[in-house]
Amino acid sequence: MPVVVSGIGLCTSLGFDVETSWDNLIRPSPLAALGPLPSERGEGNSCGYGRAKELADKAAIEALTDAGLWDGEILQGLDPERIGCTFSASKPLWQPSSGLRPPSPEMGEGLPMLSPSPFSGEGGGEGTWVPPDAINDFVSNRFGLAGERRNVIAACATGAYSIALGASWIEQGLCDVVIAGSVEPQPHPLIEAGFQRMGVISTEGITRPFDKRRSGFTFGEGAGVVVLESEESAQRRRAKVHVRLAGWALGADAHSAVAFNSNGRRVADVISKALLRAKIETSQLSHVHAHGTATQLNDRIETQALLKAFGRQADKLMISATKASTGHLLGASGSVEFVLMVMSLWRQFIPPTATLEEPDPECPLDYTPQNGHPAAFENALSLSFGFGGPIGALVVSIPL
Repeated sequence: MPVVVSGIGLCTSLGFDVETSWDNLIRPSPLAALGPLPSERGEGNSCGYGRAKELADKAAIEALTDAGLWDGEILQGLDPERIGCTFSASKPLWQPSSGLRPPSPEMGEGLPMLSPSPFSGEGGGEGTWVPPDAINDFVSNRFGLAGERRNVIAACATGAYSIALGASWIEQGLCDVVIAGSVEPQPHPLIEAGFQRMGVISTEGITRPFDKRRSGFTFGEGAGVVVLESEESAQRRRAKVHVRLAGWALGADAHSAVAFNSNGRRVADVISKALLRAKIETSQLSHVHAHGTATQLNDRIETQALLKAFGRQADKLMISATKASTGHLLGASGSVEFVLMVMSLWRQFIPPTATLEEPDPECPLDYTPQNGHPAAFENALSLSFGFGGPIGALVVSIPL
């Protein structure tokens, strides 16, 4: 059963909606974009459960409104039991004790929490870790979604995995519509310290994917969500269709807990499976939205994977690595970058890798340094990887 994207929503380090994020991406000011957004609701959490809810809620409202399914109060025109939700968080979320509220089921409060932790939150003091499933429950309850419901945990590939899962529910006939995406607030200091110990944080405070001088990534925050819908349902509603989700594939590289095998073969295999599912030849795909974490190892492996998967066609690829502008959104990366890829295809524009100034000779492909450009293309691919080895590849095409 064909799957289409009928709604998109974003909250990113570039802006609180799709258009602002896109405009700031293609007119980059990368050094000014890498930081937490101001809280519109004054909840006081620049990291944690409250912030994750704020980002997820705003992105979901935008996507549902874009799809013509939300009028500000109730869902429009569909059976809630046929609408699934896989709006995922990749890890537990910190909730300071001062931020706990009386139970309010319609807003997702009063949910089970993990054991209290002695680790302090942003402002000090005690708190607790909220299970990642709480965000998916919050979104489902907030909008009255009564279909399939599941949180996916796949590290930095979480967003891609959620979108693939949602598409599979539609393909199996379990849902007509699925709200799919992921969210990540600014990381808790304990989590940030772990990344610091691994040596993957930029030493200069700039994310430089595929640049010879790259030294790691900076953190961003955000949420990305899409409304996936069966083509039949979209046609019946006369809904606007952004793109077709033509193919997807998931895989794993269990080489180690924090590093992929250096030859890129596992990633290349997932790319090939996604293209096969989409019935697209390598010569028919022009644009790749790279994972591009700006670490020495990851960028080399991703380049090798593209060379293996596309062969001689790799030199013709137009590749973007937008973490240069958003920072690394961790579990939200896959969904945010998928939405940006949808915009790329829809607007026929290749976004820049804004901070790429000195290309690495070991990454000899066209990574669209500094400035984006218009282009005519019909298909695009988004790649996501995560610690522990999860790999996700999503292929979109212009609607038929």
